Amino acid sequence: MDKNFCPDCGTPNSRHTRKWLEELINYAVPDFSVPRKVDIWFDLLIEKFFSLCRLGSFRDDFPIRNFQLRTACFMAEAKKRGIKFQAFRGPLGYNNFFKMEKDGKSFHFEGLPVAHFAGRYGTAVIDDKAKTKRQLEQGGFPLAPGRAFWFYQKNAALDFGQNQLGYPLVVKPRRGSVSRHVTTNIQTAGQLASAIDHALAYAPTFIVEKFIPDAFVHRATVIDFDFTACVKQAPANVRGDGVSTIHELIEQKNRQPARGETHQTEYPLHKITPDQTTHELLGQNGQNLSSVPKKDQVVYLQRDPFLRLGGDLVEVTPQVHPENLELFRAVAKSFDARVAGIDFLVR
Repeated sequence: MDKNFCPDCGTPNSRHTRKWLEELINYAVPDFSVPRKVDIWFDLLIEKFFSLCRLGSFRDDFPIRNFQLRTACFMAEAKKRGIKFQAFRGPLGYNNFFKMEKDGKSFHFEGLPVAHFAGRYGTAVIDDKAKTKRQLEQGGFPLAPGRAFWFYQKNAALDFGQNQLGYPLVVKPRRGSVSRHVTTNIQTAGQLASAIDHALAYAPTFIVEKFIPDAFVHRATVIDFDFTACVKQAPANVRGDGVSTIHELIEQKNRQPARGETHQTEYPLHKITPDQTTHELLGQNGQNLSSVPKKDQVVYLQRDPFLRLGGDLVEVTPQVHPENLELFRAVAKSFDARVAGIDFLVR
């Protein structure tokens, strides 16, 4: 991998520095929500300040691989309609702020443009896992117990995890997506300490949460408060054909056009790279990379369903229970989010 990219999450190393700065600034600013128009105005003010001080500028030669897949997909479709884009580059690199132009009009946005009718507020609450947990709890929705900590509260986090929640545990950055720097199924104090350090490499705040074993991660998409689709996130795996070895099956799957390297965020899925966990899982079943699975036998190669580890997305829309449909609609309404992706766990 390019040395400028984090080997764990595949994002530019400069993004980790930006996350630390952003979170520390948020810590210094009073905790309150503002209307989206005010939020946009404030972002524009910051951009103009950096531009006037010659600390940054909008560029049209930005590498799309530096940004999330959703941004790349949106831009690809928008360019077909004659929309032009520029990305803002500051002292620490590109910061996920963009300007798009069409018919002489320009619009600014972060990550993805959000229509004013999509909700009263921006993504400040939804992007903050601690605020999300509080709102879900206030609404009486089911959620895994846990709480947020700052980098200087590591000892408190260790005590909370061991003595209040109990193992197994999960540690993840307070803000972030695509399971970056997340550690699951933590069983010991040593693993918990390492997981906290792992999360702090990404950002200064993190969540310690109860781990739900034997469960698959799913995402429900709700648009205009109405359920649209649902996918299951499955750990990296191959399906036997009765002839090919596991190594050959991995090579075949990695040739799928939808799979790219971990740092290539323009791809929806990533290639499977066998590691220590792969060999451990195979060994538990008396297999190795040279073994030939039976026809249609599914062989899992990772414990976690993370896409960066070669995980799969499987559509399960027809299987969603009616009561869960109502649950998803209620969650979207509680956040006043007309376009919402809701992650949930099902055993």
